[in-house]
Amino acid sequence: MMSVKLRGNNPDIPDLSDQFRPTKLGEQFSELYDNEWTDALDALQTDFEERHAISILLDIVMVR
Repeated sequence: MMSVKLRGNNPDIPDLSDQFRPTKLGEQFSELYDNEWTDALDALQTDFEERHAISILLDIVMVR
């Protein structure tokens, strides 16, 4: 209970149980780039120019 009171209305104390806190989101996007984006980009570049391939991937990310 005390930790809830300390965190309440204090943006400087992160809620470590929050899956979507900024540092966790950063880790998720970094992992997405390292594991999925680069593989997908390589595959798309066999048929499209780099700029077009990136545009396709960006559209996919924005829809989901």
